[in-house]
Amino acid sequence: MQPLKLAVLSTSRIVDEFLQHLPEMPEISVQALCCRPQSEEKARSWAAQYGIPAVYTDEDACYQAGGFDAVYIGTANHLHYSAAKRALQAGYHVILEKPFTGTAAEARDLYALADAQGVMLLEAITVYYLPQFAFLQQELAKIGPVRGAMASFCARSRRYDDFLQGIWNTTFDPACQGGALNDMNVYNLHLLVGLLGMPQRAEYRASRADNGVDTAGLALLDYGTFTAAALAAKDSEGINGMTLQGPDGRLVVEGDNNALPVVYSVTGGVRGGGTRTDGPAADRFRMAYEFAEFARMIQERDTAAETQARARTLAVMDLLDTLHAK
Repeated sequence: MQPLKLAVLSTSRIVDEFLQHLPEMPEISVQALCCRPQSEEKARSWAAQYGIPAVYTDEDACYQAGGFDAVYIGTANHLHYSAAKRALQAGYHVILEKPFTGTAAEARDLYALADAQGVMLLEAITVYYLPQFAFLQQELAKIGPVRGAMASFCARSRRYDDFLQGIWNTTFDPACQGGALNDMNVYNLHLLVGLLGMPQRAEYRASRADNGVDTAGLALLDYGTFTAAALAAKDSEGINGMTLQGPDGRLVVEGDNNALPVVYSVTGGVRGGGTRTDGPAADRFRMAYEFAEFARMIQERDTAAETQARARTLAVMDLLDTLHAK
């Protein structure tokens, strides 16, 4: 199978990280970078560094020139919907960074457009494509009925000091859909919903700055017989990971919930006893797994896998709508 030919939209931090790990992603080939005019120098530097043939500062010109099959969009959150809509209208498959869109209604609108165009629309959310997630799914039944769950993903943003000094950036601007819920807690939510399904009720308790942005926050997910808590912060550090516990054991993630670096289960025994079973360790960069699967899905036209991915995205988008409203 030939590599999936890709155009990349944006020169954001996540795109920078993605490009740095291209050697670990033989399933894709980046053919073009598209950016704002003010970012052209950066884009051309990256193109030279990574051997990318073309650079554009106009999306229409990029899409008209072609030479690729899909567009990976890594723009600021508030630009996701409009950027994805343009790429879909141009007839390209789209891989759209998290958080997928600003609202669930926008997500459904984009999916309807993708269907009308006969192309695939996929959310770049690393969690589901990691081998560690499959291990957690496999081990879940062994712990018995879930009685509690806690997930935490907290990291003091490199832009937080700028924000405190009054220097504007999209990360801490609520008008740009920044904040801890969209940027960090979305990983916790995908992890919990992916394992436990949708809660019956949900609420969000946020720590907000003067401009209203949530610099940290706790999402409480009520499953009827238990509650799951999802903590995220962009203003402080924490101990990241997840624990799901039941009468017969627990599942544990140690480390960032966008990468699941260490996963294991403990079953049987009480008060520190039991048998520990370690999950697999990743042997590739965390984004390599999702892009390998995206390339396969698009090239094989695996609509069943896309339907499953779509359902996961829409579930979390519906949950985000609820949490933003609380």
